[in-house]
Parts: sequence; structure tokens; C-alpha cells
Amino acid sequence: MLTLFTVPTANGQRASIALEECGTEYAIRHVDFTKGEHRSTDVLAVNPLGRLPVLVDESAGLNVYGSLAIVRTVTRLADCLLPPAGTETAADHWTGILMTDLSPCFASQFHLGVLAPEPYAWGLDYYAEVIDRILAHIDAHLADNEFFLGAAYSYVDMLMYPTAATSATRLSEGLRPYPAIERWRGTVGARPAVQRGMAASRSM
Repeated sequence: MLTLFTVPTANGQRASIALEECGTEYAIRHVDFTKGEHRSTDVLAVNPLGRLPVLVDESAGLNVYGSLAIVRTVTRLADCLLPPAGTETAADHWTGILMTDLSPCFASQFHLGVLAPEPYAWGLDYYAEVIDRILAHIDAHLADNEFFLGAAYSYVDMLMYPTAATSATRLSEGLRPYPAIERWRGTVGARPAVQRGMAASRSM
């Protein structure tokens, strides 16, 4: 049996959405960072870094850390919602923008604006400008495409959705300046498996 050690963040949501979309049976172990549970013995046993999410199946020798690695592993093992032939490079392109550019910006914005003893204005302005440039690029792409890989819903959309549904809520205007992203968010968010994945991650 697969067990997902998770937190109610965009990263945790990506993992549970993939499991739900692929119809993969799993148990869930919620971890409360505010109580220091990420430093507990059972969490450190599956990831000595104390970071989440982690997907584990001890009987199969499976231990995968990180939302990107989990989503790629789950979809590959289930042969589920993989990029259609000919779109693999596009999938890598959008996944790279999300995981190496957009997500780190939102994370830094959260640390500087929410967790810092005092908000750091210069840093917040800097990341707001970078986030806007990236979202404008994504919005232009989605204005001409139903999903990130054209007409095909794939794991790229699973990875992107929690950023739009969770991280973007911290933007001063939300996604209103990006109508194509808002349209896409509504389409993806209406999928029953996405709703179950979001609920699974948030339930504490």
C-alpha cells in the first residue's frame, strides 16, 4: 500500500491530485509543520531532510520525495495522463518554468511577506514583478490552448493547478489580470479527481 506523507500546500496538493487522477489506492499521513511533526521519527525515517511530500511503499521499496518526482512516478507507473507523443519537450518546458521559476518565487514571496518578522518590501516587489512576467507568459499560452499541451489534459496541468488555486490567492488581484489562466483554473478545478486531491491534502 502506498502512503503519502503530505502537507496542505501546493506541493502536497500536486501529489494527491496525481494519485486521485490515476485512480491509485493510497493512505494519507498528514504532517503538521506548525507542531514540528516534520521532525518526528516516522517522517525522518522516510525523508531525513524532514521535507514533504513523500510517497512510500515499503513492500515495493518505493520512496519518492518531492511533488514533481511523485507526480512523474505515479503517472508513469499507472500509464496515466502522460504527455501525448510529440509534446514531451513542451511538457518539460512548462514543468521547468513551474518548478524552477514560478514556484520558488511564490515560496520566497511567502517567506518574505508572511513568515518574516517584518515584511521585506524590496524582496516582495522584486518577486511580484517576476511572478507577473511568468504569469503573463502562461496566460498568453493558455489564451490559445485549452490545456498546457494543447487539447490534452496531462500531468503538466496537475502540477500547475495548485499554484493557481493556492499560491496565486496571495496576489493582490488574484488571477483577475490573467483571464486565460482563470478560465483554465475553472476547467481543471471542476474535475472530480482534482477536487478529491485538493480535499485530501487539506484535510487535517
